[in-house]
Amino acid sequence: MRKILFLSIFFLLNLSFVYAQNSPVKWSFEAEKVADNEYEIIATADIQEGWAVYSNEMENASGPIPTQVMIEKDSDLKLVGDVKETGNKKKVYDEMFEMELVKLSGRTTFRQRVKVTGGLDEVYGQITFMTCCESSCLPPKDIAFAIPLD
Repeated sequence: MRKILFLSIFFLLNLSFVYAQNSPVKWSFEAEKVADNEYEIIATADIQEGWAVYSNEMENASGPIPTQVMIEKDSDLKLVGDVKETGNKKKVYDEMFEMELVKLSGRTTFRQRVKVTGGLDEVYGQITFMTCCESSCLPPKDIAFAIPLD
């Protein structure tokens, strides 16, 4: 019995590792200086063909998790405007969720402008997203980031 339990746990851990290595969404993060003390925090998703993430502008409480960019609060940092998304954006009827949804595929970016008022040299945050293909969805995932400000 112990051997079966051990093998089951070993298999599940390996499956989790394979899932993490083969994620259909790869993220990169950067800051672009746009004015004195102003930056755009840019989260770029390279989404594997056949997969999509969901718009941060969705209002459906009963649907999939929308992509959310959260910047850690700091007294030397002020958010300017809302997160803007660009990419291959389509509003479609989703059979799995039985509702109209806005999906993003291919290379997609999420941009948040920030104003730095003090000596801040790095921005911290997290992106939460959910990805689906035609037949299945992966559970929501949180990716933490730390972006240096040059």
